[in-house]
Amino acid sequence: MLRTDSYADLIFYNGKILTVDQDFSIQQAVAIQDTKILAVGSNETIKRLAGENTTQINLNGKTVIPGLNDSHHHFMNRAARAYTGIRLDQFTSVPQILDALVAKAKELGTGEIIISNAGCAAELLDEGRTPTLEELDQVCPDNPVVLTFEDGRHTNTKMMKLCGITKDHPNPPKGIISRDPQTGELTGVFAGTAQRLLLSQGSTATGDIGVFTENQLYTAVLWAQRLANSAGITSVRNPSLQPYEMVVYQRLWQNQELTLRIAMDVNVDHVNLSVEELEKELGAWGIRPPFGDEWLRVNGVSELWVDQSTDGMLNSWSYSTLPLAGEGQVNYRGIQRLSCEKLNQICITLNKLGWRPLVHAGGDVAVDILLDAFAAADQVSSLRGKRWVLDHAHYGQSRHIERVKELDLVVAMQYHPYMYYPVFALYHSAKKATHLFPARDWLEEGIMVAGGSDYSKIPPSPFEGIYFFVTRRTKKWGVIGPEHAVTREQALKMYTLNSAHLTFEESIKGSIEPGKLADLVILSGDYLTIPDEEILELKPLATLVGGKVVYQDQDYEVNFPTNLVR
Repeated sequence: MLRTDSYADLIFYNGKILTVDQDFSIQQAVAIQDTKILAVGSNETIKRLAGENTTQINLNGKTVIPGLNDSHHHFMNRAARAYTGIRLDQFTSVPQILDALVAKAKELGTGEIIISNAGCAAELLDEGRTPTLEELDQVCPDNPVVLTFEDGRHTNTKMMKLCGITKDHPNPPKGIISRDPQTGELTGVFAGTAQRLLLSQGSTATGDIGVFTENQLYTAVLWAQRLANSAGITSVRNPSLQPYEMVVYQRLWQNQELTLRIAMDVNVDHVNLSVEELEKELGAWGIRPPFGDEWLRVNGVSELWVDQSTDGMLNSWSYSTLPLAGEGQVNYRGIQRLSCEKLNQICITLNKLGWRPLVHAGGDVAVDILLDAFAAADQVSSLRGKRWVLDHAHYGQSRHIERVKELDLVVAMQYHPYMYYPVFALYHSAKKATHLFPARDWLEEGIMVAGGSDYSKIPPSPFEGIYFFVTRRTKKWGVIGPEHAVTREQALKMYTLNSAHLTFEESIKGSIEPGKLADLVILSGDYLTIPDEEILELKPLATLVGGKVVYQDQDYEVNFPTNLVR
C-alpha cells in the first residue's frame, strides 16, 4: 500500500520506460514507494517526488519493461527435475549427455536413480539421435536411468529390471514399449501411457508424482526462482500442482522467501476419477478461485487433457510419420484422452462449482472438442467474464476464432516451434507445422492471448518466446509462417499485461502504472529499436519484484542500498 506521504523510496530517471499501459506510452522516469509504483512521467515531474532518503538511479537511456509473466510453466516440477537430475536442455550432443550421466552417477552413488528434465529431442543433437540403450548401459551399469525426451522416456536395462519390464511385457492401451523390429529386444524407450510403467514396484523415477520430498522441492524452487528472476521473470502460472506441492509454495510464502509471484492450478485425476468423484473432491476444498494474495494464489484446475503432446495431437489430417505412440496404426491422427461426454460433464461440473479449467488442446480437432465442452458448460451458466482458458491451441484455425470470442475465453500460447519445429514437421508435415500458434490472427480479432513457455529449461527465456512470435524464426530451421508474426508491442503485452489478465491480476501488475506492483526489468538494450536478431541477446541488468532488487547482473555497476535488495 502506498504511504500517505508523497516521497518515493526509489526513482529511476533518464530512461525509456515502456509502460505497456492502454496507449503503450513511453516515459522517462518511474517512482517507487514501498512495493508499488508511485508515479510515472518525465524526469522533472518524477524527481519532485524525491525526499532526503530517496535512492535515485540514472538509467542512462536504458529501457525498462514490466516484469515478465510466464502464463504456462510447470515450474516446481521442472525445477526439481533440473536441480536433482541432469539438465538435458543444456546439451547439444550424445557424448555430453553420457558425460553428465557418469558425473551424476558418481555424485549420487551406486543404485540411485538418475532422472532428467526434458527440453531435448534427437533433432536438437549433433548426431540427430538420442543415446542408445547400449550407451546408457555402458556409462551407468549400476544406476537406473530414465531420461525424458520429446518422443518418450529413455531408460537403461537397470531401470527396466527395477520396474519388472521384460521383452514379453504387453503394450498398455495407448502406449508403446519400443522393441527392435528385427530381434524383438527392448530398446529402452517408452511412449504414451507406457511411461507410467516406470512408476511400478516402488520406483518413482520419472520425476513426476511422488518422486521428490517436500524439502527437495523447497530447495529446488529457491534455486530456480532466482534463475527465473535473472531472465526477467517475476510471475508464473504453475499448472498441474498436487496438494503436497502447493504446501511447498505455502511454506515459501509463509517464510517470505518467494521472489516469484505464483498462480497455482490444482491437479485432479480427470482421466481415472468419475465426474461424481471429481465433484466431491473439489467440493471438499471449500474455496473458490481466485483465492490468495499478490504472491500466491489459487487460480483454477489443470491440466485437463483432450489430446496428447506432439506425438498425440488430435488433428484432422493423418500424421506424416508415425510416432511410437501411433505404432502400427493406419491413418493415425492422434490420441483423444477423454471422451466427449465425460469432458462435457467435467466442464459443466467445474462451472457449477465455480472453478475454471485449464485444458490442453493442441490439435485442431482437440480444439473443436474442447470448444464443444465449453459451450455445453456455457449453456448451463454463462462463461462470459469467467476467463476460462484454452491452453496451447497449437493448430488453432480460423473456424475457432468466433467461438473463442463468443465464449469470452483467454488463450495461452507458447513458443514450442522455436526449439522443436522439426518434431512437428516430422509428425504433422512441414506444411501444417508452418502455421503453429497463429497468434496474430487471434490478437487482431480482439482475443486475449497470453505468452508462456511450457518448457523444461530453467530458466525459460521469455526473449526466445518474444523473438519467435515477432520474427517466426526457429532456432536452427529458418522462418515459419511469417504471416503470423506479431508486433513487438503485441509480443511484450503477451508476456506482461495479457498474462496478468489471465489470472485476474491486470489491475495490480502487467504494466508500469501508478498503484500497481513495482515489478520491473531494466534491459541491456532498447527492445523497440534493436535489430530482430538482438532480441535473443537481451538480458536483464536488474529485476525488481515489489520494489526490491531480486537480481542484478554482475556487469551492471549500480549500487542499490541493502534495504532495497532481497
